Amino acid sequence: MNAPEPLPVAEDWFAIEAADENGVRRVRETHVHEYGGGSMWLVEGTERALLVETGLGVAPLRAFVETITDKPVIAFASLGYYDHAGGLHQFDERWIHGADAHRIERPNRINTAAQWYLDGAFAALPHAGFDPASYVMPASKPTRLLNDGDVIDLGNRRFRVCHLPGVTSGASALFEEETGVLFTGETLVWDGDFVYDGEPPERSDDADRQAFRTSMRRLLDLPATAVYPAHFGRGDLTEMRRALNGYLAGNNTAKGENTYNQ
Repeated sequence: MNAPEPLPVAEDWFAIEAADENGVRRVRETHVHEYGGGSMWLVEGTERALLVETGLGVAPLRAFVETITDKPVIAFASLGYYDHAGGLHQFDERWIHGADAHRIERPNRINTAAQWYLDGAFAALPHAGFDPASYVMPASKPTRLLNDGDVIDLGNRRFRVCHLPGVTSGASALFEEETGVLFTGETLVWDGDFVYDGEPPERSDDADRQAFRTSMRRLLDLPATAVYPAHFGRGDLTEMRRALNGYLAGNNTAKGENTYNQ
């Protein structure tokens, strides 16, 4: 059997989309498949900018974001997995719920879930010599440990932290009450009829399906007008609610090659 062709080294790693009607811009690592990477979301306020999720941390994300905004950036990770908190170490403000702080401070391939999703996730490499099979996101110390109800104030925009344990014990979403903008992060990711509810027991010591169901009922009660999950781009609210109601009714069918737990 012939060895696979080596992956090329990418010249441009990040791409950003134009702001939508809610002032939200999607940042992507364009050479990482959606199931192994995902979406980052950038919002600018009058005083600060908010980056929701920080990707894998394999390329200079902060330098890229600073070509978009000159405001101080708050980097928020919805949980401590490698594809959400990987770039936290690059920023001065590193915010995450306290129950997931250990993943940031002492990351490894198991507690950040890198062990199961990085092989085969790359269409190109961020730099020569990069090895997905051994990559561990850089450690850092969170500068703020968040709790349920905390507010992220950007000046003219305020996002409330919604602690929604289930996928991990510290998984959290952000909700802007004035506009209804909801960043679900990894607390809710769905693909068609499939809802990701965390890693199986042999992979995770704190995924809790019962807590997840309680969290999803709380999420359904939020008066959201727009939803931005951590994977597969901006979500459709009707589809989100349909998938969630199906999950809560006991239906959870994975389909397609880019679903979790494949």
